[in-house]
Amino acid sequence: MEAYTYSNIFETKGIEYIIVITFLLVLIPFWLFVSKKHKTVQFIRQGIRVLTANLLRIPEGLFFSRNHTWLYLEKSGQAKVGIDDFLQNVLGEISVLPVKTTGDTVKKGELLAFVEQGGKQLHIKSPLSGQVASINTMLIENNGELSGDDVEDDWLYSIVPRNWQAETAGFLLGAEAKGWFSDEITRLKDFLGRSLATSSGGAQPAVVFQEGGELQPNPLADLDASVWDEFEKEFLN
Repeated sequence: MEAYTYSNIFETKGIEYIIVITFLLVLIPFWLFVSKKHKTVQFIRQGIRVLTANLLRIPEGLFFSRNHTWLYLEKSGQAKVGIDDFLQNVLGEISVLPVKTTGDTVKKGELLAFVEQGGKQLHIKSPLSGQVASINTMLIENNGELSGDDVEDDWLYSIVPRNWQAETAGFLLGAEAKGWFSDEITRLKDFLGRSLATSSGGAQPAVVFQEGGELQPNPLADLDASVWDEFEKEFLN
């Protein structure tokens, strides 16, 4: 049996272990604090976003109409129809109420759906002519609320086009669409400036404009029905 040996940690490397452990006990809480602070900064930055074309989702392969709807032509020959991301970021949380059913025929420019929010309403018109093949059942199950995850998932109808080539000749894709959306945001600033000056004697509510004249996302969300009506006339017709 080996004899018991006593070791003084101050005469060995034990003191170094204590220093390392103490250092870690101090470092870990500090790192957690800094990490939490970093997440807070990220959250604040997200809260001060401005409405620009870079904020919008403009997927490749979608045809964008100037009445703020989009089309996607599937291999089957059917075209999905939806509301573009500009409209969703301008209005905020909305419900969509389809007015067509499967088998109905529709003409380009005809009413497809209502967009509603707190008693305010917009008319969404068809970007093409054809026959309704199906309606997005998820939209109906969600009481008309858009998912907001992927633009393509928020389609309203699938339509068999009657005259695809002629009716989509002026539609926009890719970089051209992004440039147009940027112009639409500039036009929206002018529109809101005029509308708010008329309704509030020149005051511009902070809920719409940030410092430097930039727009916050969802600038129409808290504005009244008269502004929505004017918006529809200028942007959706």
